[in-house]
Amino acid sequence: MNREFLLLSTALVLLNLIGTGWAAENGGSDGDRIPMLKVGTINQINEANPWDYYFGVYSMIFSHQGLVRFNNEGDIVPELATSWETDDLQKWTFHLREDANWHDGQPVTANDIKFSIDYNLEKDPLSKSYIGSIDSVEAPDKKTAIINLKKPDYNFLNTIAVVKMIPEHIFQSVDEPKKYNDKNAAIGCGPYKFVSFDRDAGIVTYQANENYWGAIPAIDAIELRMFKNPDALMLAFQKGEIDLPYYYSKGISYYYVPKLLENDDIGIEVYPERGITNVLWFNTAIAPFDNKELRQAFSYAVNYEELKNMFTAGYGTVPSAGWVPNGTLYYIETRSLTQDINKSRALLDSLDFKDIDGDGLREMPDKAKFQPKLLTRSDLPDSVRAAEMLKKYFAEVGIDMQIDLADKSTHGQIMDEKKTHEVSLAGTTFWGMTMGEGYGSGYTDTRNYGWSMVSDPKYQSMVDDLGMTQDKDKRKDLAAEIQNYYAEEMPQFTIYSMNIIQPYNALYAGWEYNPLHGILSYGTLSNLHKA
Repeated sequence: MNREFLLLSTALVLLNLIGTGWAAENGGSDGDRIPMLKVGTINQINEANPWDYYFGVYSMIFSHQGLVRFNNEGDIVPELATSWETDDLQKWTFHLREDANWHDGQPVTANDIKFSIDYNLEKDPLSKSYIGSIDSVEAPDKKTAIINLKKPDYNFLNTIAVVKMIPEHIFQSVDEPKKYNDKNAAIGCGPYKFVSFDRDAGIVTYQANENYWGAIPAIDAIELRMFKNPDALMLAFQKGEIDLPYYYSKGISYYYVPKLLENDDIGIEVYPERGITNVLWFNTAIAPFDNKELRQAFSYAVNYEELKNMFTAGYGTVPSAGWVPNGTLYYIETRSLTQDINKSRALLDSLDFKDIDGDGLREMPDKAKFQPKLLTRSDLPDSVRAAEMLKKYFAEVGIDMQIDLADKSTHGQIMDEKKTHEVSLAGTTFWGMTMGEGYGSGYTDTRNYGWSMVSDPKYQSMVDDLGMTQDKDKRKDLAAEIQNYYAEEMPQFTIYSMNIIQPYNALYAGWEYNPLHGILSYGTLSNLHKA
C-alpha cells in the first residue's frame, strides 16, 4: 500500500481524489439494475445496533460513513470530508461535504463529527484503543471539523477511516447506546437505509437511499442472511438461494472450490490477503511468556508446511518471522519460519522447562506443571482445527497445551479488555494491520489493542518515531526495524495465512474487491449489473 504523501503547511486539497468517490460513480441503467442482492454470511448479528460488532461492520459497508475511506488500492480518499490539511500531524482540519444528509433528512454537520468522536470516547471504553490519541474536537462552523491529537500521528487518517459518524440529534439523549435498539439507532448517512432485522429468520434488509449525496447505488435492496455454519452457507449459495457468500475480512475455505467450479453460474476470484489468517499471540506482560527464548521455542515446534497444506492447499505461503504481510509498504524479507524440533527442545531445556516426573510433559522451573492455555474462538472451525494441530506440535516438545474455546464475545472481552489470556490464536484484518502506526503496532503495542501486550520502550520508541516523521527514508528504516524486532522477539507469529477466495453470482458483473470490506465494496454497490 503506497500512502506516502507530502504534508504541506497550506491546505492539502484532494480534489483529484474526489473523482474516486461515489459522486462520480454511476449506478446501473434501469435495465441493468439489480432489484435485490442476497448476501449470506456466518457473521452473527445480535442487535440492530451500531455497537453490535457485526451490525457495526455492515453499517459501515451500507448505511454509515466516516470522514475518509479506503479505496480499492488501500489508499485514503475523501468520504464525508472533501479535503483536509495538517501542518504538524497533530492538528487535523477536515472540510465537510455540503450535500450530505442523514437518512431522516437532517444535514450532516461538523457538530455531528465532534459529537460522534466525543460520544464514542465517553460511552465505549474500547474506542480508546484506537482513537484514544484524540485530545479534543472542534466545530468552528457547520462544515469544518478540527481534530487535535495528543501527539503527532502520521497514520491518523487510517485510524479515523473506520470511525462511523452518528447523528447528534438522535443520540444526544441516549445514555446507554449498546442497549438502544430503536430503529433510529441505525440511521446513518450512507447509500443504504436500514429497513428491518428479522431476528427469527436471521435476515437484515437494507434499501437504497434515494437522497444519497452520491450516485444512487446500482442495487435497489440488499438482504443479508445469516447462517449457522459455512456448510449451510455454501449449500445455499450452490442452490442459488443467495448471490454472495461473504465473510468480513476473510474468504471461503479452499475445500469448497472444486464443487463451485462445476457451476457455470458461479465465478471465483482470488485476492491477496492484506491481513493474516491465523496468528499465535503471547501475553508478554505475564510470566513465563515475557521470555523471548520461550516464545522462540514455541515457534520452532510448529510444522508450517503441514499447516499451509492443510488449511490453504496452494492458496497460502509459509510465513516469515517478520510477521508483516508481503505487499505492505516497506516490507522486508526476514527468515522463513521452519519447524526444528531439536532446537525447540534445546531452548526449553536451557530455560529449565524439563520433564521431571517422566510423563513426557515438561514442568516449569518451579516444578509446577507447564500447561499453558491456548484461547481461540469456538465459532471459527478452522481456528479450532488449527488449535488442535498446535496442541499436537507442542506435545511433541513436551508442552501440555490446554485449548480454551470461547465464543466471539467472550474472546473479544478477554483479548481487548481483560487481557487475561496467556496464549491466543486469532487472525488480523487489513485495517488492524494499519491501525496504530501501522505494521501491526495496534495489535502489539499495549497502548492500543495490545493483544501481545508489548510495553518494551525500544519497541514503543520505534512506533512513536514512525508516527512523528514524514521522511520516506526514515519511515522505511523504521519499518524495517519493527519487522526485525518481530523476527527476533516474536511477541506473536503467523502460523498460516492464505489468499482471499471469493465466489460470487456470475450472472452479475461489476464486482470489485476492497482490502477493508472485500467484495462488498463501494465499487460493487455502485457498479454491479446484469452480465
